[in-house]
Amino acid sequence: MDDATRVLIVDDDRFVRMLLKDALSDGGYHFTEASDGEEALEKLKADPQDVVLLDLFMPKMSGIEALTEIQRIAPGQKVLVISSLDSDALVAQALQSGAAGFIQKPFHPLEIQAAVKKALSA
Repeated sequence: MDDATRVLIVDDDRFVRMLLKDALSDGGYHFTEASDGEEALEKLKADPQDVVLLDLFMPKMSGIEALTEIQRIAPGQKVLVISSLDSDALVAQALQSGAAGFIQKPFHPLEIQAAVKKALSA
């Protein structure tokens, strides 16, 4: 069995998913991708992950709805939410819904690496 840290990347933008994978490419992570919240939940149920990178604004299901459902099916799941909006209310709502951290777009690769390491060590 592979001991690589499993990272689920959830964003409706394929380019953003690629950027996130590139940012973490040197960390020895195993990546799974989803383009919306519903797909993320299906993948998480089938294959538990060590950390989830979750966009807040996606079709079908908002990131907050997905985050709430993730915490229901996998209590304590480490989820980092990502958004282009930096509203205090949005950050507070994400954290209250169980997010381990908040990353604002556009992001720097080092910021992603640090956030994932911090979430995994918590």
